Amino acid sequence: MKFIDCNHQANIIHQYIEEQLHHSYLKEYIDQPYIDRDRIYFLLLPFASEGRTMNEEVVQWISTAMLLQIALDTHEKVTISERDSLKERQLTVLAGVYFSSLYYKILANTDDVDLIAHLAKAIKEVNESKISIYKDEHKNLDDLIKRVKKRESAIVSEFYHFFEDDIWIEIVGESLLYKKLLQEKVCLEHSRDTSFIKALSALMNNRENGGADMQLPKEHSNRLISQLDELIGETKRSIQAHLDNIEPVTPYFKKMIVQLFPYAEPEPMTKLYAEEG
Repeated sequence: MKFIDCNHQANIIHQYIEEQLHHSYLKEYIDQPYIDRDRIYFLLLPFASEGRTMNEEVVQWISTAMLLQIALDTHEKVTISERDSLKERQLTVLAGVYFSSLYYKILANTDDVDLIAHLAKAIKEVNESKISIYKDEHKNLDDLIKRVKKRESAIVSEFYHFFEDDIWIEIVGESLLYKKLLQEKVCLEHSRDTSFIKALSALMNNRENGGADMQLPKEHSNRLISQLDELIGETKRSIQAHLDNIEPVTPYFKKMIVQLFPYAEPEPMTKLYAEEG
């Protein structure tokens, strides 16, 4: 599959997802869900191999994985801020449930029990990671980053497991982590709190102040940004190392990843929320 063909398939999937997500009433009150184009490309990777073809069923498989991710991301956008009306917050919750139902509806039509089992496992892993981050159950920084990576990549990873195409799991996981860290830096620079920033701040407080609780003064915020920059740099180097060592079937695979990462800017965020998870 040439890159231009991959773009064409991504366009088809993107349009299909947009059609499924459209709801005129929800659109009045909440932001249009963001469709992560990079994730579509990642989910297309197993079908870029020789011997696998794109068809309507594949479009539905990838769309269900995307809808599931969008549903989980939508629930994370529920805020506790009084700046957002109660109705808006309630509709955001209902939107997440609605998007989840679309995922189940499409999967039911494909009647693929094995894929359902893999994605159900991914849902469990994502939710467990969210809860552990929210409850500060990580032991150290490495443990926290592993949980964030699991939260971001579980759906794509289980999709790869289903198609027995595991070669991309590590590099895609690192790429999704890289993208998330960029988003977290944007939130921090705009003084918007997230569960990850709270967890990172708590770890740094424990390291610097013997566990004493403290707010986020400018100096501490700057240290958090420096720590995030280090994490972003490490993840970027990890992606490059995977690119240098991976032995794909064709050079096209490397070209695809290089064009997507690690130089992508964080996606536009129309609503940055006060509370994740």
